[in-house]
Amino acid sequence: MRGMHCLPVKSWHSKPEHYGAQNAAPRSARAFTLVELLVVLTVIAILISILLPALRSVRGQARKLHCSANLRNITVEFQYFADGTSATGQGDSESLGPNRFHINDFQDQLYRLDEFWDQKDQPTGTLQIGKQITMCPAGSAKRLEKRKGFPCGSQSLSPPAGISIAFNMRLYRGTLNLGSTTVLAPVSVTSVQNSILNRPYVPLVMDVDGDAVAAKGADPFYIAPSIQSPGDPFDADRFWMPSKRHSGQTNVAFVGGHVLSSTKPETEVWNWSYAAQVGD
Repeated sequence: MRGMHCLPVKSWHSKPEHYGAQNAAPRSARAFTLVELLVVLTVIAILISILLPALRSVRGQARKLHCSANLRNITVEFQYFADGTSATGQGDSESLGPNRFHINDFQDQLYRLDEFWDQKDQPTGTLQIGKQITMCPAGSAKRLEKRKGFPCGSQSLSPPAGISIAFNMRLYRGTLNLGSTTVLAPVSVTSVQNSILNRPYVPLVMDVDGDAVAAKGADPFYIAPSIQSPGDPFDADRFWMPSKRHSGQTNVAFVGGHVLSSTKPETEVWNWSYAAQVGD
């Protein structure tokens, strides 16, 4: 309209006066103070102290189960060996005829020693934990060295302190009555009848404290408690050194194939009275 003045229209493309202010960079985040950092580290330390025992417990339980599985596998191998159906035979025990064997020949088979040697022309070999069912995963030794030409014993396996399982010594050496005295019979005249398979509650193999046995200068491959009988050559628990390495428990496998754990194996009512036969 004539006489009226139009106000200037600001262009749509014009920049606002405070454009730069609106798009300014955000303020940098505030850094942690020393006190805040110490609080965070303290919380982390508390969480670790809570979780570590639980993790150790889980690892210990896993090793215990692994050990139990190893012992159960040994009982299976024992059943095949005892009834004469083992794929590798019975070694020197075959000279005894049917239905009898030496328990140390079974150990030779397990460790692949003497007549069961598996290292061809090599004079020595190595057994590693996790690959050998005769080595407890919670044992003190991670490996054992074995030597050719010797049956199971301190000459064929070292270090003795690294031995973690032991067999029922009453299956290794029987007893002889010499007048009023009872003594251990020589290994050469001691044998186990395969009818032992009808005695499922006879202990076969269990955790042994190899370090304690070695310190005593005894044999870590065999174990048996005294049974409080007159003249018992096993008296004073001279061959009894079980290990309670599984959170205070000892794993024990029986001829029947079952495995038990006990905090007091010395007080358990197990069939330790069964003994190997002496003579023919």
